[in-house]
Amino acid sequence: MTNETTSNQQRLVVKLEENAMDSLVHGVEHHLYGRRNTDWKYVILHVFHAVELFLKARLAKHDESFIYKNRKSGNTVGSDEAIDLLVREAKLSLFQYAERQESGKYKLGGALDALRKARNSIEHKEVALKPSEVKEFLGAAFVFLDTFVDKELGLSLKTELDNLDEIRKEELSENGVEVDDIESESTYRTLSMAYLFYIQHMRTEGIPISDPKEKWIDYQYFTCEVCDKEAIVVPDPTAKYPRIAHCFNCLAEYTVHYCLKCEEPYVSFLQEWEKEVKISSYPTWVNSVDNEADSFCELCSDWIDDQ
Repeated sequence: MTNETTSNQQRLVVKLEENAMDSLVHGVEHHLYGRRNTDWKYVILHVFHAVELFLKARLAKHDESFIYKNRKSGNTVGSDEAIDLLVREAKLSLFQYAERQESGKYKLGGALDALRKARNSIEHKEVALKPSEVKEFLGAAFVFLDTFVDKELGLSLKTELDNLDEIRKEELSENGVEVDDIESESTYRTLSMAYLFYIQHMRTEGIPISDPKEKWIDYQYFTCEVCDKEAIVVPDPTAKYPRIAHCFNCLAEYTVHYCLKCEEPYVSFLQEWEKEVKISSYPTWVNSVDNEADSFCELCSDWIDDQ
């Protein structure tokens, strides 16, 4: 591959990534600030467009020729073709989001397929979705995007979206719009809280989040001492380590402990969110089932004190 070809490929990947981020921000803007009954449609349309573009960006990173149906016309593959090529040609493990067909090819599956069907319904016929359903779709998209963008494209979804939010704040400020509350309604925080809503919804429905075949996990919720929101989930489905959990609202991190008496989990504040968290900032026992840092939860400590 020549340097010119490589450069063209890199430019294409970056362009797809930028367009995907823009679509994601626009979708969330309709969710946050939309006042019309039709705004929910644009949430679904823009968010699914972002998913599709990120899939294409990863496909172009593998081989830019794969994203074109017809290079001369510029027609590109759809989401089903993109995920099929990513699984069969790029050898990515996307089976949580890819469904194998009788032909041996793959199409979108799981939560992404539900999002795609909602998009198709909006484009081709009259449908109505409840605000809670729109939030579920946002959460489902976040489950995929936060991991995929980091692992497959080497980008921090939060950092990229925060940068776009800053640009938006500057534009609003220049136009005389009050922006004091923009930070509390940032794009990434909105998606993260939608994911928390998604976890709660799936728990109510009795559906496992990661794999329908897995045994259901009984999540427990805790209030964050930084933002005072009940937005900490244990076990944390996004955590890299079993003994770490985070606040879905402000992203502060906590260590997870298990009471020596009742064996229920409790959390201890570790650190506020940082752009790049080093492994050294975590205790050495974050991967351990048992550790010496476990003590007694607040209820059991009070009970022991009263004895």
